[in-house]
Amino acid sequence: MTTAPEVAAAVQRLRPAAPPDKPLKVFLWPADVNSGVWEYRIKMVRDELLRLGHEVQTSQTLGAWPREEADVIVGQRLCMTGPCAQWLILAEQPRRPVLVYEVDDDLFNIDQRTNPNGAVFKQPNIRQNMIDAIRVADLVTVSTAPLADVLSRWNDNVVILPNCVRAALLTTPAPLRRGKDDGRVIYGWQGSATHADDWAIARPAVAELLATDERFHLRMLGTPYFDGLPHPPDIAESRITWTPWTADLAQHYRRVSRFDVSLAPLAPTAFNRSKSALRVIESYALGVPVVASDVPAYRGWVRPGMDGYLVKNAAQWREAMRFLADPDLRLDMGDVARERAADWTIEKNIHQWIEAYRAAVAGRVAA
Repeated sequence: MTTAPEVAAAVQRLRPAAPPDKPLKVFLWPADVNSGVWEYRIKMVRDELLRLGHEVQTSQTLGAWPREEADVIVGQRLCMTGPCAQWLILAEQPRRPVLVYEVDDDLFNIDQRTNPNGAVFKQPNIRQNMIDAIRVADLVTVSTAPLADVLSRWNDNVVILPNCVRAALLTTPAPLRRGKDDGRVIYGWQGSATHADDWAIARPAVAELLATDERFHLRMLGTPYFDGLPHPPDIAESRITWTPWTADLAQHYRRVSRFDVSLAPLAPTAFNRSKSALRVIESYALGVPVVASDVPAYRGWVRPGMDGYLVKNAAQWREAMRFLADPDLRLDMGDVARERAADWTIEKNIHQWIEAYRAAVAGRVAA
């Protein structure tokens, strides 16, 4: 079994001996600067490119440097009329940076019923703005193969750049609850107000276990979905706790590390088909095994019986959760999970971003 020091040593070997011969000049143009998408798709990439010796600037305003000096402009989730108009003007310039359209969700298949933002992306002008921006981009970058399939309708140069975690997450001390046997099993779930349908997948099994077994506790992060659950959190003997979202990623990781088991229900919708396994990767990096819906986003990531379970119905949810009440099993699975997560750090995968950007620059020069 790979231990934490060995994982740390493996990560250290990935660090470069010298800066690149020809650093890239990259401008990252984020859609927002206070979200998980910002952290994973912009900030982590920026920090790692800078560490490797590339020149990177980040702003929500498109100033002179990106227009005149940058090799690459990465526009994240461009959809509003003003930014898209600037993008289209840039695309017409004979001498300009490479334009990379970056997006992490299938914005063309958002369910307005469950996602309040869906109404925005259903507007004809917003959809057309996105399509126009995607069409003129030199490169489109996404996080999953299904999302690449969606966007390839408008651009044939789509590259998958996977969601990753920072290597430092692997070298943090193992969570105190790993393998702990104190008569409690803390099942954790995280999700926003857009995840009601996802939570509904796991709720019947969670409710039954809470009602019938005093060992079982539920910890919710983000939006609380208390309907249908016993022991509401406003009574002293409740085994349900809730904590709102935090914008501090380190604090978020600390909260997830206090789970014994991560629950990852995902409804089989068109939007969810393009989701990544980031929730699983986060949990694995912290040594927390997972019970997840048996859907494309998690197949190939969760290896049943090794680092978690894939489940299809309420009976399988109950069975998997009961299996993981065993602290020794959780400890063994958590060790395997943490070893697996070592392959999905930004430090180990940043070369994919660099190669994609360099190829796009070379292609534009050749044209």
